[in-house]
Amino acid sequence: MRGVDLTWAGGEHTFLLTIDLLRALQDKCDAGPQHILERLASGRWMVNDITETIRFGLEGGGLAKDKARELVRLHVEDRPLTEAIPIAQGILMAVLFGPGDDVPGEGEAGTAATRPRRSRAENGGSHTSTNGPESSIAT
Repeated sequence: MRGVDLTWAGGEHTFLLTIDLLRALQDKCDAGPQHILERLASGRWMVNDITETIRFGLEGGGLAKDKARELVRLHVEDRPLTEAIPIAQGILMAVLFGPGDDVPGEGEAGTAATRPRRSRAENGGSHTSTNGPESSIAT
């Protein structure tokens, strides 16, 4: 499992939620990671959804527990909580769906260069105009 590097609290930090940390997060928030993400997105979050996601993510990314707690205190608890929602969402999205540059379900075989091209008609598009010499449709 890879971590995600996000800019937060004046610098770039690596955040990683391992399976063990996800279990700890579930215990603290009484919800699974997808449910926590949905609460954050809907505005029905609980404080631990934000603070513990960020703290555990920092610890999983290699930051010492006391340093992670201090950063959360300074940059989450001592500030408006809603400022930290995007970082908590980013951490959860990385563990659930992969880093932002990964497109779920698409690998090399799904790139535009290797996908078969479809005609305009197959894509639901219309043919070019039949008026004028540039028309490719015979009349």
